[in-house]
Amino acid sequence: VVGIFIYKTVKRKELYAIMVDSASTTATVMFITAAASLFAYILTRARIDAAISTGLNDITGGNFIIFLLIVNVVLLLAGCFLDSTSALFIFTPLFAPVAEAMGINMIHFGTIMIVNLAIGLITPPVGVNLYVACGIADIHLKTISRAVMPLIISSLAVLLLVTYIPALSMWLVPN
Repeated sequence: VVGIFIYKTVKRKELYAIMVDSASTTATVMFITAAASLFAYILTRARIDAAISTGLNDITGGNFIIFLLIVNVVLLLAGCFLDSTSALFIFTPLFAPVAEAMGINMIHFGTIMIVNLAIGLITPPVGVNLYVACGIADIHLKTISRAVMPLIISSLAVLLLVTYIPALSMWLVPN
């Protein structure tokens, strides 16, 4: 409506193609979300989440520092290949019960997950934001991948700070 009547950049004949493209994009995202939700439901019903929780407790020995390190590594790897929504739907039911059992604040843990997955948005090979930047700047993925390396390194440093200094992510939350 804004494109047609205010900016006058969209012609009425283009509207059908725009709606089809929007529906296609929305359907893709919704399909991924539905599949990830189904996967999380199956994990919960089969009690695989409990087995993973027990396994994580056994591996970490109840040490939250090691647990958070494992979470960071898994989410960074997942962020390289999955979009953020799917990764959240898949990994939240697996990691959140363990984090809560270890006494980690859920807001802090959510912040850790989001920062991890945000780094994945700029990490090759599937970093969605890299492809957007390539399209806008009309450059190759290889070129931009080299250029974002300092940004990824600084983001990892911020991730470590947010992960191991909870006050950084909790200072706005009232006690």
